[in-house]
Amino acid sequence: MSLSEPKIIYVAEATPGTGKTEQFIRELDSDPYKRYLYAVPTKVLTKDVVRRIQAIGINHICVINSDTHKHVTDTVECTLLEDDPKVLIITHKTLLDLDPCYLQDWVVVIDEVPSVANNLTRDIGDHAYTNFLEKFIEIDGDSTKASIKRGMTKEARAIYSDVIDDKGMSTITTCLGALLRGKADVFIKEYLSKKENKWKWQVRVIDYFDLSGIYEYASETHILGANVTGTLAYQHALTKGFTIIASKFTPEYRGYKFASYIYPLIGGSKVSKTMLLTLPDGTVAEEWNDRVYGHNLLRDAIGFVQGEPILVQVHEWCKYPFDDHPNVIRIPFDARGLNGYSDVHHTLSLIHGNPNPIDDQNNSEMLEKMSIASSVGKQALRNERYRELIFQAATRSSIRTFNNDRPTIHFVPTEESGLHLAFDLKGCHHILKDFTRPAPCSNSRSRLEDNILTAKELSSEGLSLRKIASVMDVSKSIVSRWLKTAN
Repeated sequence: MSLSEPKIIYVAEATPGTGKTEQFIRELDSDPYKRYLYAVPTKVLTKDVVRRIQAIGINHICVINSDTHKHVTDTVECTLLEDDPKVLIITHKTLLDLDPCYLQDWVVVIDEVPSVANNLTRDIGDHAYTNFLEKFIEIDGDSTKASIKRGMTKEARAIYSDVIDDKGMSTITTCLGALLRGKADVFIKEYLSKKENKWKWQVRVIDYFDLSGIYEYASETHILGANVTGTLAYQHALTKGFTIIASKFTPEYRGYKFASYIYPLIGGSKVSKTMLLTLPDGTVAEEWNDRVYGHNLLRDAIGFVQGEPILVQVHEWCKYPFDDHPNVIRIPFDARGLNGYSDVHHTLSLIHGNPNPIDDQNNSEMLEKMSIASSVGKQALRNERYRELIFQAATRSSIRTFNNDRPTIHFVPTEESGLHLAFDLKGCHHILKDFTRPAPCSNSRSRLEDNILTAKELSSEGLSLRKIASVMDVSKSIVSRWLKTAN
């Protein structure tokens, strides 16, 4: 897109398996002079896309990720300046780190919508801080705000490129990436962890990925996804004044062969960790055991399928004895592009998308920086971190083949999430309440007791008196009084 042309984004929104990628591949032969940058959510998807492109006789394909090159971002930017290839395949992570000016004359096709929220609050130890951050940053003594040291940008970027795909380095990469992009608020401070009785470093990042440069510099940008309009990236594009137009890669609508059966596990609309850990007497267990409310939900659903394969999506703290059930296939939260389960007819998602108080405050500050209304932005975030995850898990099953030999069955957290899944799958789907249990009654504390507990938890995580007061929307004197209250 020329910088003087209207600001347009092309969107192909259709359910998984309907042929969005296939439409893109067919287009490759229509104009031999166009070059395409294709961005996928994960490296796992790359091989399948390459195989499908090569099947139509196009071999001028280049794949650049951490498996193929050491300095990924630099390599991609150099390749974008060359005459070859016709198709360059990278991951979302790399796309978000590119200088968009390199995208001139390229058609950018983004498979699934990248998550643009980039907030983080984490603790790191002295080793990680000393080896990967201290050399590159300086910290303001009063505000604890961090910045890249003068003359260290190039070296910091090299380190960032080396560790970007290392999941164990996610805190470091998020922090360095935010500082390198230059528009984030990054705060780093040392504090004494009362729980562990040792000094640690708290890293807090308020940041987001601005895709505007990609849209403006690329000759065209196409976004392919099942739910583009419900994402934070979509809301930000509207805020920036972009016009959304249907992409030529949008496939024709296809209805599923059978209506699915959707079983909500909890009545109403709410699910939380506290709810799932509630015991029969109304108290809340510190850890998962076979008496908590959530255990019974999983037991009923897994028992119903009678040993048939079932895809299961749960939080790590959910310690149900899945090893006793060889038919259970655990899948990650981000199931986009996870294929190979065309013979599985059952799925189960027991997750929640509720942010903790610190993350919620971080989101509020990020949305303010993005000029997005808090209610609109937080709903988009919930769509991405809850509704979309349940939908993607359901569509990993045999339903995505469109020629399965029987209906699929999907267990979902709540009645509300059941309605959402039925809507997202489109067509006629049945919501059955055979396994729906009422939400558990817990021995709830008073509001004051809740506030005292929250304040103490935030304090133990290293937040200052001022920050706790800001998060909880009260005065510092009230927070001080709560913290002095005996357990």
